[in-house]
Amino acid sequence: MDYMKTLASLSLGSRLKRLSDVLVSEVAIVYEQMGLTLNPNYFLLLNLINKMGPMGITQAAEYLAVSHPAVSKIANKMIHEGYLSKQPHPTDKRASQLSLTQQSLDLMRQASPVWQTLKKHLDYLESLQQTPLLDAIEQFENNLRQFNLSENVLLELKKSTQDVHIEHWKSDYKNDFKRLNMDWLNSEFNGQLTDKDKQSIDTPESYYLAQGGYIFFAKQTDLVVGCIALKPINNDCYEVSKMAVSSELQGKGVGRLLLLTALNKARDLNIKKISLETNSKLLRAMTLYQHFGFTQMEHPKGKSDYPRADVYMELPLYV
Repeated sequence: MDYMKTLASLSLGSRLKRLSDVLVSEVAIVYEQMGLTLNPNYFLLLNLINKMGPMGITQAAEYLAVSHPAVSKIANKMIHEGYLSKQPHPTDKRASQLSLTQQSLDLMRQASPVWQTLKKHLDYLESLQQTPLLDAIEQFENNLRQFNLSENVLLELKKSTQDVHIEHWKSDYKNDFKRLNMDWLNSEFNGQLTDKDKQSIDTPESYYLAQGGYIFFAKQTDLVVGCIALKPINNDCYEVSKMAVSSELQGKGVGRLLLLTALNKARDLNIKKISLETNSKLLRAMTLYQHFGFTQMEHPKGKSDYPRADVYMELPLYV
């Protein structure tokens, strides 16, 4: 089974990267067998400078339509390995330019028949496509430039959460608190509950609120779509727990809004540190926590009271 295929267009970037890796690996095998000590990733810059002459990194980035840092990174490697030299620009003292070394010129003469043969066989592979691959890639690149993928995706995501607002605990939301948390416990951990789970979910008033804690809810129109709890551990530390978001809104910023609300409340209370426990397989949650600055560390009690929790994290609020 090829899992990437099941993701369809969502795996496009990864599939192109995988295809690139396979092609680079095949070319590397040919190089090795033909005695060429050349990194396949150096091909573009070598050929560009060989054809166009010495140039700066900015100019090379423009010709190749890639970022300046990407060209700079590979150029530095090639300089270190003796394929390129960096010299002052002949007319602009503030700039420098890249030139091929004699090592590169000798290697390119040796590699020329190899590249010609590679091109012949790659052209043959492309000819087997119903739609020429390079034409399809160019068309997709043009569409991508015109479409502005990131802007459109972010615009839609913002629209999907623009009517989401945060509310404090209300007894009317008690069943929603249990429903939201049981949803992820059932889907991820077969509904396994510890005694602490049962206390916090069944009696949140006494478990959280009576102890000086807080529970916040995300609402979209009349629906409760998310929740998060904040519970004091000691005078300096509060714990974030029982964060849950309806499945249809996961990945759309609701969890981020809930976590930000809880952290802002902790800052208002002059709390020095926030802790949490989670499971490493909950990748979306792990990414969110790390983005906010939570750091994974050893559990202060040695191990968690929750068998499912294999990650303990902390976030200092005031240093």
